Amino acid sequence: MTLCSTIALDAQEVFKSYDDSQVLRGINLQIESGDFYVLMGPNGSGKSTFLSIIAGTNTFDSGAVRILKSDIYEDRLGARKHIGYVPQESFCSEFLTGRENLLYFAGLLGLSKLKAKEKIDRLLEMMDLREHANRRVAEYSGGMKKKLEVATALLGEVQILLLDEPSTGLDPNVRKDFLSLLKEINKQGTAILLVTHIGEDAEMASRVGFMVNGEIVIEGSPEELKKKSGFRSSIIVDAAPRSEELMLMLASLSEDCIVTEGEDGFVVTCENTAGMVPRIVEAIRTMGHEVLRIDTRAPSLEDVFYRLTNYRVRGDAQ
Repeated sequence: MTLCSTIALDAQEVFKSYDDSQVLRGINLQIESGDFYVLMGPNGSGKSTFLSIIAGTNTFDSGAVRILKSDIYEDRLGARKHIGYVPQESFCSEFLTGRENLLYFAGLLGLSKLKAKEKIDRLLEMMDLREHANRRVAEYSGGMKKKLEVATALLGEVQILLLDEPSTGLDPNVRKDFLSLLKEINKQGTAILLVTHIGEDAEMASRVGFMVNGEIVIEGSPEELKKKSGFRSSIIVDAAPRSEELMLMLASLSEDCIVTEGEDGFVVTCENTAGMVPRIVEAIRTMGHEVLRIDTRAPSLEDVFYRLTNYRVRGDAQ
């Protein structure tokens, strides 16, 4: 951290429980003004709870959270005016046009008509929504709706943008374009904190934190985490039929194998991928299955997450 850097978010020892269940176990996180930080973990790890606490829509049991120099409890308004928050649930009215939604939220923020118009025009241009500004949101695609929500979140004096699983439900090409848009927003000086369970969402981050059971267990740049994992590549395996029996067989081929299931088939991560490929082909054929695809790829952050956190899925319900 450089001496001249600005701390956009400073969370210290944040604890949160629901009844007898501890959801957050002493979260510590600092995000600088230039950071694109992705908090990655499985569903139920506490990511969304932590984000809602920062956004001021949830309480916490103990600890401290500051936005710039404003404590979110002691100076609630001072902190929240610098936060843009996009929750998982859609919040723009589908009965209004895109521009009408932005005008409504600009009014809630107390922006003058002139300032609101200038900012809305700029945001519509940034989000590539100018041509669709006067269409009802009900006619928008999923990607357009998400862009509109981000535009709404940026209407204020935003220094940090919070996004909760923003790419869920977007097709791969739309997701890629949307993440590139977030990168551009970050380059313009807005810090970003994005929570996700999708490794692809974290690839362009400046820093990534892996979260398990209410704790950030490790963090670093994507490159640092991949290097630390020791993974060189993984193997994509698809066969017919694709079954739990096949998944368990793949995991049994080597003690260091970790097997997960993705859209394209089973993902096998291990040390010696080159030597493992012929063994996998032979084992699948011995089972009487048909090999549909077998390919290698560079390690993904999902592979790295499973290795560094020991959060394994081997056909078990977790």
